[in-house]
Amino acid sequence: MRIPLILLSVGALFLAGCSSVAEDGFSADGSCDGVVVEVNFGELGEPINSCVTINGTTEVAKDVLAQAGVSIEGTKAYGDAVVCRVNGLPSSTEPVLVEGEEPHLESCDEFPPAFAYWALWVKDSDSSDWDYAMEGVSSLQLSKGQSVGLSWTLGGNVVTPSE
Repeated sequence: MRIPLILLSVGALFLAGCSSVAEDGFSADGSCDGVVVEVNFGELGEPINSCVTINGTTEVAKDVLAQAGVSIEGTKAYGDAVVCRVNGLPSSTEPVLVEGEEPHLESCDEFPPAFAYWALWVKDSDSSDWDYAMEGVSSLQLSKGQSVGLSWTLGGNVVTPSE
């Protein structure tokens, strides 16, 4: 039996109109049936805010971040336990400039300096506060309802992913 093309087109439009999940993964009411990912790039770039559906009861933070389009580079000495770059930032060729500090070119060999680093955060629910993660992105387990975030900390000005 052949179904007329017009009926297939109308059916596709109908189904597309039924979707209540936005491109960023949030439901129409702004809720997230998964893990919220927030990245505050500060002066390095535009923030990321998305909802990632997880498979099973928990998922590793690095995988959740990757599903949100966030790539992580760790350090040579500590791997992913220390985040060095997020989506290629800070640049490996342009020095980080902080008043009162020598220009710093991030090599990702060791720990980044205390005046220019990525902070990894976790939040247990929408109503809780952000806390520093006690594990790295490759070992931090996340479950539905939690949030994971990264924020670029520059010159001692510690900000959370939502700021």
